[in-house]
Amino acid sequence: MLNFYGTIKNNRMLRTLTKSDLNELLAIENAVHVAPWSADIFQICFEARYQGWGIEFENKLLGFIILSLHIDECHILNLGVAREHQQQGYGQQLLEYALDYAKKNGKQIAYLEVRRSNTRAIKLYRKMHFYLVGERSNYYQTVVGYEDALIFAKIL
Repeated sequence: MLNFYGTIKNNRMLRTLTKSDLNELLAIENAVHVAPWSADIFQICFEARYQGWGIEFENKLLGFIILSLHIDECHILNLGVAREHQQQGYGQQLLEYALDYAKKNGKQIAYLEVRRSNTRAIKLYRKMHFYLVGERSNYYQTVVGYEDALIFAKIL
């Protein structure tokens, strides 16, 4: 994975994630996801050399995105923005960058899964022209059971 650093609006930096980000990734993940990824899952992503970027301000990670690239497609594996920085466009900026990266690297379609109850994320994905292409029953664990995943896709 090549390291990338670039400035986006309001002096926020978009940069490649590294293993040294693990504690901040876990803090965001644990705060915003019902069934958060463990440190081991993030480690597997780094070892598999999945692509990942974060938005940073004053040496603090505000949000992140991780994706895997395959022959002609990309899968958005995880996207998280710290609660205090949500609704400021960071999720969209991360998603736009990741999709542009995938397209420039020859990918033709992007997929992602989202909890049926995550209406804010679904609104973002629809705004970014993702379309519902399927469902997975009882895919995500919840506090009291399981909930369905909605599968979205976008032609790049």
